[in-house]
This record gives sequence, structure tokens and C-alpha cells, in this order.
Amino acid sequence: MPSTYYKRLIFSVFLMFTSMPGWAQWQLDNAESQLYYVTSKAAAISEINTFSRLSGSIDDAGNAILEIDLSSVDTAIEIRDQRMQEILFEVSDYPTAEVAVSVDSSSLENLAVGETAISSYNFSLSLHGMSQVLSSELKVTKLSNDRIEIQSLQPVLINAGQFALAQGVEALREVAGLPSINPNVVVTFTLVYQQSM
Repeated sequence: MPSTYYKRLIFSVFLMFTSMPGWAQWQLDNAESQLYYVTSKAAAISEINTFSRLSGSIDDAGNAILEIDLSSVDTAIEIRDQRMQEILFEVSDYPTAEVAVSVDSSSLENLAVGETAISSYNFSLSLHGMSQVLSSELKVTKLSNDRIEIQSLQPVLINAGQFALAQGVEALREVAGLPSINPNVVVTFTLVYQQSM
């Protein structure tokens, strides 16, 4: 009898917590999300690259995390992807980049479907063993009752030197036989999150 009572009590507590709306999280939908960055080389050549594997979540406290799998870099040229992984990002030691930002989770819940909110955010980017605080203006749109889209309105400028990547950029330049590679890249993104309990 006591055993049955405790089982019921534990089950009731479990149901109470898992049914609370504040425990809902937002999970990144990788298939519907995109992150692009533009590189420049040889003074006049610019190229658009991307990463194919993104993951992340926003918890009920408003802590948002975006994780970028650096081995999924896609420059449309396989040998260049491999060089980026091994020479620049050194994915064996630094497999991911992580973006962290605090948002008002209640504002996400309170947006009406189709409604948009625009705000400036400071966020931290951890890449190649270094972390820097950056900023961007973001547009948040509620696509449906359980889906939101977060889009960068301002491109994010990232300098390789801020993340101990300057040496890797120079090594790439030498391997590719280029006169120059711009150490600055411009990043834009559209992220779609699905609400889950």
C-alpha cells in the first residue's frame, strides 16, 4: 500500500510540473533555419557560404542558445570545406561555435500570430576558444501559435582576429595561392523555433 501511494504521489508531482506552461521550450528547426556569411578575397571577389547543421533552444527563463556545427561548413567546394574545417576552424579541437543571448520569453508567448517585434540585442559568440560580445537588431515574427522566426535585420560583422583565427586565414591564403583574404566576414541569419513541452 505505501509503495502504491508513493508511486501515485511521484506521478502526480511529475504531471504537475510537466503540465505547467512555463516549462515550454522553443527548439530550433534546422530544416527551416539558415545562417550565411560572406567572405572576400583577392580584393574584388566575394562569396556566400553557409553551415548546414544548426541546433539550439530558448528556455522558459529566456536563455537562448544557438550551436553551429563547424564541420558542416558549406562553401560549395569540397576541398575548400575540408581546408576550412582543418586549417581555419580546427574542428578536432573546436567543433562548434555557440551564440548565447537573453530574451524576454514572455514577449514571445504574448506575440499574436503574424505580429512582429524589433529589438536590439547584445549576444556572446564563442568561437575557436575565444568569446566576444556582439550586437544586432533582430526581427521576431510569430509564424503560428507554436512557431517563431528570428531574423537579423543588421548584418553582423565578425573579425577573424577577435577569435584567434587570423593565423588560420593566412594559412588558407597561402594554400590557395591568393594575394589576400579579408579577415572580416558578414553574417546574416533566419532562425525558426518550434515550441515544445
